[in-house]
Amino acid sequence: MMQYRLQLDTKNQLFVAIDAHDQNHFGTGRTVEEAIKNLKDSTDNKAA
Repeated sequence: MMQYRLQLDTKNQLFVAIDAHDQNHFGTGRTVEEAIKNLKDSTDNKAA
């Protein structure tokens, strides 16, 4: 199970999901769900 933290970029109106173990690994999205999905998708692409 991935651990992450959430942040809101108010300037760009984007949510940011940041890997709790690697702050350089993150995903962004217009919704919390989209940001988490993009974070998880980027993890899947790293492993491939």
